[in-house]
Amino acid sequence: MRDSTKAAITTLRALRERYPTTPFLALGQTVWWDEPMKAVLRALLDEGDLGGEMVLGVHDTDYFAKVNTRLPGQSRFDLLPHNDGTTRDLWSAAGEISRLFGSECLPARHDLTGYGIPLRQLAQQHGDARQEFINQNTAAWGWRGLVYTGSRDLIVHELKLDDVMPGIRSMLEYGFDGTLASIESPSVARAARRHAKRLIADCCDYCRTAPDATLPDLYRHMYPRLFGLLLGRPMSDYSVTSTSELLRFGPDTADKPRFALVDRFLRPDTRPLAVEAYDEAVGGSEMYTLSKFGLGALPFDIVIPGHGRGTLRVTLRAVHVECRDPIRIRTARPVTSVRDLAAALSERFGPATVLVGKAVTLITMLASEFIFVFNEEGSAYVSRTRAMNDRLAAAGLDLQLHPILRVHYQTWDAAGNVRTMVSVPDPMSGPFRSAALSLAELSKRWRHVVAEQEALLSELAVIRSPRKLLAYLVRRSPGEWTDAARRYSRLTQEIVKARHELGRLDTEAAAMRDSLTTVRRRLLASEAARGNHFRSVARWTDEEEARREEYGAAIQAALTEMRALLKRMAALRRRRLAMGRGEPLNALRHERKMIEQEAQRARLELVRNAILTTRGLTHADHRPSAWWLPVVDPSGGWFRAVVETARLYVQPLRTDDC
Repeated sequence: MRDSTKAAITTLRALRERYPTTPFLALGQTVWWDEPMKAVLRALLDEGDLGGEMVLGVHDTDYFAKVNTRLPGQSRFDLLPHNDGTTRDLWSAAGEISRLFGSECLPARHDLTGYGIPLRQLAQQHGDARQEFINQNTAAWGWRGLVYTGSRDLIVHELKLDDVMPGIRSMLEYGFDGTLASIESPSVARAARRHAKRLIADCCDYCRTAPDATLPDLYRHMYPRLFGLLLGRPMSDYSVTSTSELLRFGPDTADKPRFALVDRFLRPDTRPLAVEAYDEAVGGSEMYTLSKFGLGALPFDIVIPGHGRGTLRVTLRAVHVECRDPIRIRTARPVTSVRDLAAALSERFGPATVLVGKAVTLITMLASEFIFVFNEEGSAYVSRTRAMNDRLAAAGLDLQLHPILRVHYQTWDAAGNVRTMVSVPDPMSGPFRSAALSLAELSKRWRHVVAEQEALLSELAVIRSPRKLLAYLVRRSPGEWTDAARRYSRLTQEIVKARHELGRLDTEAAAMRDSLTTVRRRLLASEAARGNHFRSVARWTDEEEARREEYGAAIQAALTEMRALLKRMAALRRRRLAMGRGEPLNALRHERKMIEQEAQRARLELVRNAILTTRGLTHADHRPSAWWLPVVDPSGGWFRAVVETARLYVQPLRTDDC
């Protein structure tokens, strides 16, 4: 047994001794991503002979999926890529998949511009296709999300399988076919194809045999099967549930520990402290404080069949649910406990109402009865949940909570003995300097490649001038960029020479303007003197006539000199315009601009590929699509190695428990 396995089992043994009857809750939105990887926990519990029930939960109380931009030709359910352009706001709660090496990590526009890429200028070069240029260059690789394109919000647990199954099948085919296309070992590809067909057939068979089922029903059906596929044996010691089942709220469930937090927010003596604790926890984040939701708002949503999901508000004599069509339930007396709330909701809507915590409160609710199992990156809100719990405890409103169990997978490192040959995605083939390699080789090299690409990004971040960018590209690819760099240098020299000549002409023009000013002043002075003389003469003698002629001659001389200067200035201006805006210099500038744009496009490709490699591989290492492992390595060795190298640690939900 490896030391890492011993350490993981030791962590689990201590947890089981402290909480011998507490189930482990594996709650997730989709079974087609990393949720079934929690089979690692089942394998470690069994290897250590520790027992322990696992509750496999489908998170089905969120909205299914949405995209704000309507795209032409969309069907009711569409499979879309995620980018920082047309689908910038896309999110998919229960219908996402990625092919081998894929992830939802995307090179956002601010990432690209942060590395010195003039993205807007490059996009403008594509004219009417500039939006497609943005879409392509900011897209996640190998990921697709199934979204609902209609106008009505759909809660996952209400989504009829018969409606969404064609979309689910398209989603699976995208992920499976893409992964199969990446497998270059023929025998493995054949086995992988059988796995893919079996999984799709299982989904289709379920749909045919249960025409009235919902999407969560399908996921509950498939969840333990995917666990078994990874384990190489049927799943044991488990149950399957969903958020809508766990958090069904009525008079018969209101006293469960999972709703104790709700009670703290309802009781008059604890409500102000609980609201303050929540608001402090979400302060400074993108989440709203409760006052933003309206009078009496609480950090919980109510899901009502046929009405949707909305924020719960409890005022003096009414219960409000802020769904699309707001609901108001008048009450004979104030609602001051979970029992009061359950009675009011069940009387109006029956037993199918669900009370689900918002992001920060949901974890606390379920941690009262379960040990949450999260992967390394699961749930970004835990720190704020802990802050709320700490504040509640400080106010004397402590709750009995179980810690989170984190499972850190080392997916790529664990592939060291997997000989399957795979094609490397286009964005990663450059960083790996290979179009295909074995997973064993990728396992040895991937961390080094990621480090190289992070160094590349650091270098590109400080390069701003075209000249330095070309020098960098020459160092990377001398055969490709040496001639372009030399041509750029020659063009720059010619442009500089032309600019020097323009500068000389500008200096000459400035001198002429000064001379013209002097002549004009002399002309004005002569004209003024002649006028003064004319007005001062009482009797015109020959002498006075001669003086007047002198003034006239001076004026004529000044006019002649001024006309000559203006003529020379006009000629100089024509020469200046010819040099500054004429064809020769414009041609030089245009050619140099083309080289600059070509270099910036090369920078864009380098940066985009580096981001997709560094972030994408790292994210997939922590959160791989579980079905990759048995599909790419039918022997099961890859999964066993993930189990052996997994690192487990406990994350308390209160600071005092650390």
